Amino acid sequence: MSFQKRWLPILLAGIFVVAMVGASVLIGSPEVLFPEMTAILCGAWIQPKQAWNVNRPRMLALMTTGAVFGLVMNLAFPDIPLPVRAVIGYAFCALCMNIAGADMTPMLSAAILPMLLGTDSWIYPVAVFVLVVLVELGQVALERVGLRETIDYHPFRLPIEQALATWTRRLCVFALFAVPAYATGNVFLAVPPLLVAYTELTRPDFTLRLRPWRAWAVLAIAGIIGTLARDAVVNFGLPSPLVAAFAFVGLVLAWNGLRTWMPPAGAVVLLAFLVPWSNPWLYAVEVALGAAVWVCAALALFPGIRPAFADKDKGTAHNTPEEGTEV
Repeated sequence: MSFQKRWLPILLAGIFVVAMVGASVLIGSPEVLFPEMTAILCGAWIQPKQAWNVNRPRMLALMTTGAVFGLVMNLAFPDIPLPVRAVIGYAFCALCMNIAGADMTPMLSAAILPMLLGTDSWIYPVAVFVLVVLVELGQVALERVGLRETIDYHPFRLPIEQALATWTRRLCVFALFAVPAYATGNVFLAVPPLLVAYTELTRPDFTLRLRPWRAWAVLAIAGIIGTLARDAVVNFGLPSPLVAAFAFVGLVLAWNGLRTWMPPAGAVVLLAFLVPWSNPWLYAVEVALGAAVWVCAALALFPGIRPAFADKDKGTAHNTPEEGTEV
């Protein structure tokens, strides 16, 4: 993807992120700061072709439903342990995406994030709804001026047996690695953006499976950027919107430098502004370790294209300009 040709959508996305952070600070509500919006902006504005097979009504419905579900689980079932609620949330999102015939994987973050943060305010799902609407309006404007392709959505549903088998495997692997992380308090090993990245990498034709080290690198670097940004706010007292602006620039440089515009990395950066903060480097270290686990699990435990295949067949259609998007 050409940075020069996409500078305006990138700039607009950066302004959106800074405005969201500023609004959160202005009204004193952390629920307004939804980290996954950075990922959605990458997939819906920055990349010329939308990163997910979903139309706008389904995107809004799935994201809002996920946010409401995560909040309701906190309010209605506070005594259910976090690991169990997270597994239920993952299964719920899988069911919703299959019913909708769409692959809006950021829904996983919308549902599981409030569980990790203990969100108990209805401001959260309202904010998710409003933010997604704003992104969709911006997407329409970008389409009309020719800065991105129109959405080519085709409902896709696997046969029931195949869908059940695929999502059961994803759910089991998720539980295998995420439950111990949550149960031991090491939640940064399985923060929602890593779960989104893992789920996307389990798709057999996901092009970034050919370059797993880049998938890990961009997520690990995003963790470092997020750590530096949060540390600047906590220890140096710099304004959050200003720090978010510099963090977004760092993120864009990482995306562009690695030629891997992977949307979940954006959410990794912004999530650092919300998570509990003790040891400043704990977030970066655990995100890097978690990313390695989730990337390796997706490649080792799920069939699909792999680096060895790329070596035998160089120059094929897998060499796409937008790694991190589906083909």
